[in-house]
Amino acid sequence: MSSRLKTLIGLVITVVLLWWVLRDVSPSEVWTELRAANPWMMIAAVVAATFSFVLRAFRWRVLLEPEHDGTDFDTRFGATCAGFAANNVLPARLGEFVRAFVLSSVGRIPLGGSIGSLVVERVLDGLVLAFLLSMTILLPDFPLGESSAAGLVQRTAVVGAAVFLAGFAFLGLAARRPDGTLQAWDRSLGRLVPRRFSARVRRLVDSFVRGLRALSTPVVFVRALGWTVAVWICLAASIWLGLLAFNITAPGFAGAIFLQAMIAFAVAAPSTPGFFGVFEAASRLGLGVWDVPEAAMVGFATSYHILTFIPVTVLGLLYLRRVGLRLTDLSRGRGVDS
Repeated sequence: MSSRLKTLIGLVITVVLLWWVLRDVSPSEVWTELRAANPWMMIAAVVAATFSFVLRAFRWRVLLEPEHDGTDFDTRFGATCAGFAANNVLPARLGEFVRAFVLSSVGRIPLGGSIGSLVVERVLDGLVLAFLLSMTILLPDFPLGESSAAGLVQRTAVVGAAVFLAGFAFLGLAARRPDGTLQAWDRSLGRLVPRRFSARVRRLVDSFVRGLRALSTPVVFVRALGWTVAVWICLAASIWLGLLAFNITAPGFAGAIFLQAMIAFAVAAPSTPGFFGVFEAASRLGLGVWDVPEAAMVGFATSYHILTFIPVTVLGLLYLRRVGLRLTDLSRGRGVDS
């Protein structure tokens, strides 16, 4: 699927979801909610959300250690912010590629190894999110009941857990048998690569497979899993503070964990840069479980989304400027070398 088609599909999804979110909400009521919000609570929510990128940078070191120990925090944190900034301002979800390329370029490690570590990161994210989502909806006082929403959420948790467990098993096998994985590549997909690119692509695949080593090293895996839990608990705390800023108390901290899992899975769908529409729709759907007033839901979702969008985008763009890279060049693949 071309990037233009992805962008068009994302734009359509965004417009439809924004219409659904705003269809029965009075702008004046939303404005009233925004004016009544506690600014200090919202500032605390933004600080907590931004701090999660610090935790991601620490986790990335653990994932890189088996093959590429010694990367510095500044590079990992800068590359992380650059990747999320790219997702916020560029189409086609280029952030993960930008993040991997920046670390590879500035940190001087193979691009495939950087990409491999991020694939492991995403698998860990999916496993932890599915677990947290399942745990919250199994709480005795969680208000899902026998509604259709309950079935949808439960199926989402089960399917998500199954998908990421399958991915974990596949990647773990590849990490434990790197030579066998490369041989399998040579006998299958490697034959489809044009001869003039075959050596370069094979080096990329080799460094990618070796970048998965965190999955085959139990101590590293447990440490990375612990950092992953820390990342998502930090983000849940940020959402909880944002809800409290709008005096939305019914969900509590468990509800914030549930909501951040809903949002995280939702933004995997195609959308415009910054996930506008998808984020707000997931927030409204999740908060609807507690019958939160529509104006309060929209006020929270829009303000939290925009305010947490700004710091990481600014930090990412500033870092790219400092190291002499530009998002426009990265989005076109300039300077990419495996």
